[in-house]
Amino acid sequence: MNKTLSIIRDVVLEMGGTIEEFVPEREFFYINMQGKRILLERDISITRQSFISGRLTQCKEVTHKLLLANGLPSPATVCFYNKSYDRTVELKKLSTLTYPIILKKAIGSNSRGIFPGVANIKEALKILERELPRLRSMVAQKMVFGKEYRVLVFGERVIGALEMIHPNVVGDGVSSIRKIIKEKQSITKKRTKFDKRFKEILKSQGVSLGSVIPKGKIIYFKRNSSLAEGGETRDVTDIVHKDVKNICVDASKTVGKYLVGIDVICNDISKKPTKRTFNILEINGKPDLFIHYNPTHGKVRNVLKDIIKFLIKVSLPLPSNNK
Repeated sequence: MNKTLSIIRDVVLEMGGTIEEFVPEREFFYINMQGKRILLERDISITRQSFISGRLTQCKEVTHKLLLANGLPSPATVCFYNKSYDRTVELKKLSTLTYPIILKKAIGSNSRGIFPGVANIKEALKILERELPRLRSMVAQKMVFGKEYRVLVFGERVIGALEMIHPNVVGDGVSSIRKIIKEKQSITKKRTKFDKRFKEILKSQGVSLGSVIPKGKIIYFKRNSSLAEGGETRDVTDIVHKDVKNICVDASKTVGKYLVGIDVICNDISKKPTKRTFNILEINGKPDLFIHYNPTHGKVRNVLKDIIKFLIKVSLPLPSNNK
């Protein structure tokens, strides 16, 4: 059973309800609780308005435009579409950005189709022309720096927040970086390619694959929070600054969602945010809930309990002849 579905089942059973399969191949199921029967799918989506499109959060450039239109902080972003690709036009778009930038799929998640640390227009255009025919649409975004966080907003509240720690190795004073990475990734879903970009990341920290680093020293080998390649998470729910909470709730309203996962970058999520130090990168309308039950460091957050209570409250009871 999928990890998220397993967590949903455990929480529902703990609350006195039952789970009933509907179309398991599509991961649809019913929750039966308190005389109500609610049809759900694995990735739960709750909108504030019934006519809101899921594409507001699926399409990164749409999200970006909505954030800017509502005065919310988001890095400079431009979008490219396969169907309307024009090399001259795309070069002009790329020239409006400050480098380095990150290129990524305009629709998607799970750290796929992401190319961070693109240093110049020439490199950006090369990636764009190679990847765009396959991905169909891409965005280029000014890279902002700081710690990366994922904030879970439900209604008017932040119910979970995680620091997303980029894949790294910790020196033991004996082993090479190559050996430590291979040992760490013997149990991960994905192995990191030791390619040119990877080697550049190590070089920027003054090391190489063969380096033996002092005990306790941390070396990062990815520029994004890829959990599949050994990224880690730390629960920070209790320290999120009230102004950060307000911004994230406002962002959820901007995209018309009652439940969202918001990716932000800032220096410290416990500090008052400023325009220069706080940015919203993406908003996920079907957020990953499982990660709040399995942080690498810190407290587990039972975020599903409040969500299920809400679903029961707003759902219609079963007809009397079906009770």
